[in-house]
Amino acid sequence: MKVVYLYDGTPYITELNGEGEYNYPNEAWTETPPTEGIYEPFYFNGNEWIGSTKEEWESNKLPYEPTVIQMQLAQTQMQMTKTVAQLQKAQQDLANCVLEGTKKDERIKKLEEQQAEAMLEISKLKGEL
Repeated sequence: MKVVYLYDGTPYITELNGEGEYNYPNEAWTETPPTEGIYEPFYFNGNEWIGSTKEEWESNKLPYEPTVIQMQLAQTQMQMTKTVAQLQKAQQDLANCVLEGTKKDERIKKLEEQQAEAMLEISKLKGEL
């Protein structure tokens, strides 16, 4: 197995056939890999790779403009994110309220027990007099 490159830079893996020879692509190809640091569009001219520099590539790049559907999808995703954050905050607030209610119930129960004990002590004291 070995890699060759089509003239547009696409790598192509060749494999040995039953006769021990490589099956090369039908298109024009080279064993020379594309030169490091070249930018698209690039091609092999038969002798060397021809391509753009980073500066040329960046100057030819058009600014990206999303479609209407992409904009609507992004807005929907942002709204969903806000809604999820609000829901999480509401769930946390509810959990805090339940916890606070439980603490208050425990304090009331303790006060009722203390009141019952005090009433019992008062009853004992009245019986002794």
